[in-house]
Amino acid sequence: MSQPEVNCAIPDDQNSERSLKHLAAASHLYGHAKVIAGWQFAFSVPFPLAMSLVALHWPVAGIVTTPLSLLFGWLDILCLDRVQGDRKKIAARMQEQFDCELFGLAWNSIRCGSRPDTEQLNEAADAFLRKHAKTKKRSWYPIQVGRVPLPLARLICQRASVWWDMAQRQKYAGWLAAIVALLVITVIGISFTTDERVREMVLSVYLPIAPAVVWTVRECIRQRDAVAGLERVKAIIEQIYADAICGRTPFTELDRVSRDIQDVIFDGRARNPLFFDFLYQRLRPGHELRMNEKAAEMVQEALAKKERWRL
Repeated sequence: MSQPEVNCAIPDDQNSERSLKHLAAASHLYGHAKVIAGWQFAFSVPFPLAMSLVALHWPVAGIVTTPLSLLFGWLDILCLDRVQGDRKKIAARMQEQFDCELFGLAWNSIRCGSRPDTEQLNEAADAFLRKHAKTKKRSWYPIQVGRVPLPLARLICQRASVWWDMAQRQKYAGWLAAIVALLVITVIGISFTTDERVREMVLSVYLPIAPAVVWTVRECIRQRDAVAGLERVKAIIEQIYADAICGRTPFTELDRVSRDIQDVIFDGRARNPLFFDFLYQRLRPGHELRMNEKAAEMVQEALAKKERWRL
């Protein structure tokens, strides 16, 4: 049986002008969503904490700080969360189009909706490039995948995408859990240092700080749920890849399988909670190194079993 041609175009195609435009547009729209997430954080954590301290030192201020804390909570639920979700969905479609064109996958309109309009794509990409003229998101996926055929390269890239997302969320969830513990310890410490009665403590300290605790716990749970889902997808991709390079699954079946995996990735991009850019930038160098190391390992493993591949 003839072997498939070794070499796929992903390393070069991902740096084409059109591909970079898709990434720029997605980054711009995700940036909007992250700004909204920043306001959600501000309304839910620093503002309530500040008002709690104000009310602690000037109890009469509780007449104002408590209603404001409740108002911030309702603003988050009724307005900001919805707007952020809409932005994430549009950005996810931009990135989905990038992946579909790069991986040679059909667009799933049932799952993803309509393709982004060209006008919307160009407007978002131009807006990003005006603000980040020196930023070029080159080599989004590991260049080592160019040594294996497209069906295998696609699985390596999909695994890299899932692992990167999962690894960041694991660290972020851990930091959030530490913040929850700090908030609880702070409130308990405050309660022991004041002589106010329980009723006054509830009104002046506990109620204003409640949105901060709720937001942090909610985000921690959301991030951990997202990590659990990503871990399952990663395990599935790894098993499919192992079956493919050992000849248990023919390459002709991998297009369908990769399309199913891509649907799950799209759902995560559109629905999973965001995390802030400064965390991404801090974690990026280490994650990029680990991602490329794993991709090289998977490529070597596949090439070592080349004689078992099935078209």
